[in-house]
Amino acid sequence: MRVRMMAVTALGLLLSACASVPGAGQAPVQLFGAQDAPRFHAYLACTSHTVDCTIVQRAFDRWADERHVALDAVAPDNAAFMTGKPSPATEQSQPYRVTMRYAPDLSAPANPMGGGSMRPMISYTATVHVFDATTGRLLKTMSFKDKAIIDQDGGPANPYIDAQVHAFLKQLDPAYARASAS
Repeated sequence: MRVRMMAVTALGLLLSACASVPGAGQAPVQLFGAQDAPRFHAYLACTSHTVDCTIVQRAFDRWADERHVALDAVAPDNAAFMTGKPSPATEQSQPYRVTMRYAPDLSAPANPMGGGSMRPMISYTATVHVFDATTGRLLKTMSFKDKAIIDQDGGPANPYIDAQVHAFLKQLDPAYARASAS
């Protein structure tokens, strides 16, 4: 019985170690090259029922302009999101195609103690796929999410949306994090 429990414990540890290895089974990618130059063409699909995606797109456009990233805002069903589909020939000078599905949400959670709602919350979920531009092969998948309470009574949500997009992009683009810190 003791040997069996040790075997089960060892198997559990082994499986959890395999599951937690970052990027396990995915090819390494280097999105930025010499002098932090982008090595990809990016596609953004923003979907939300509660946030105006033009606010989100403007924040992404600022990043793209500052970092010289070719960025297209597209619908979520755009062909760029398809695995196995090569990038257009004009974009294959870059080794990668990066697709970003960004879904912001602005909500006023119900107060669990009763008496109406609590302060508004802004959140997002994002999925990033990195494809080989020539073959369309999926090389890497990354997921991100965050949420924050809006602490300004009746104030605009735009600064919070901008801050979340900025925080997301700092995870995707470490040089942007360094540049924005100075």
